[in-house]
Amino acid sequence: MNSSFPSDPGLRGLMDDWQDLAVLLCDPVMNVRAANDLGAALLGGLSHADNLFRLVFLDPAATEFFTEWTHIAAAAIDVLHTIVAEGQASGLDDLLGELTEGSRDFRRIYAGHDLSSDARRVKRLRHPVVGELTLFCDVLDVVRLPGYRVLALQAEPGSPSEHSLSLLGSLAATAS
Repeated sequence: MNSSFPSDPGLRGLMDDWQDLAVLLCDPVMNVRAANDLGAALLGGLSHADNLFRLVFLDPAATEFFTEWTHIAAAAIDVLHTIVAEGQASGLDDLLGELTEGSRDFRRIYAGHDLSSDARRVKRLRHPVVGELTLFCDVLDVVRLPGYRVLALQAEPGSPSEHSLSLLGSLAATAS
């Protein structure tokens, strides 16, 4: 995770209190600026966990990690088009250049602006430690940090994914 987390102990405390959810704090171009322990464990081992767009399009493990990669990629492009339409976010041009240069899939999907149905909300993952996960993602805007978003990923109560996410949380707590 990126270490340039804005100094906001209240937000950090809130993220850490949500122990049963994987929580990520992302800046306007989806750089992961902070994560709770479960969020860090969820993305652990991925080479581009520092930026969600790089993760989808440049990480060699992305197509294995996201079991419905095409839907995730289309949803990521939809979000990216929204960010572009909202105006100039710091680092956006560099990110677009890096993705354009590094990924043929990015170029194709971005040019076509394919849209996705529920991939923004539902994430189906194959985690290397705990296996298959179906997580529901809620995105919360952080009013006191304009452009920042909190992504809270949770499993359906009582589901196998909830048990796997809990196991991942236990393993992360043991490791730290």
